[in-house]
Amino acid sequence: MENTKNTDDIIRKRELLSLSEWRSTQVGMWAWLIQRVSALLIVLFVVLHLVYPYQVWIQSVMVFFVSMHAVLGLRVILLDIGARAALHKLLFGSLMVLGIVLFVIVLKYRILYF
Repeated sequence: MENTKNTDDIIRKRELLSLSEWRSTQVGMWAWLIQRVSALLIVLFVVLHLVYPYQVWIQSVMVFFVSMHAVLGLRVILLDIGARAALHKLLFGSLMVLGIVLFVIVLKYRILYF
């Protein structure tokens, strides 16, 4: 038996400070990363909201992260029901813009009780 490693057994680690590594990251990975970070930040801001219930900036930031998390969840649903893989960038960009627009509408018209 040979003592060689299969290429599938090699774990590739990303250099965190290498800009060229981050530039080559696919859109799906950015969407996944943003959704996971926004989920953690939602939990943080829900706790802050419970401690300081009438702080407008806490509510505003929480609504922003909830809108980002929601539109990226919608992206995952669309991909799961059969949206073509070629639409990854279009879905990511358009849904991120939709999330920001919804956030601005909520802030502008005070849909929530701030």
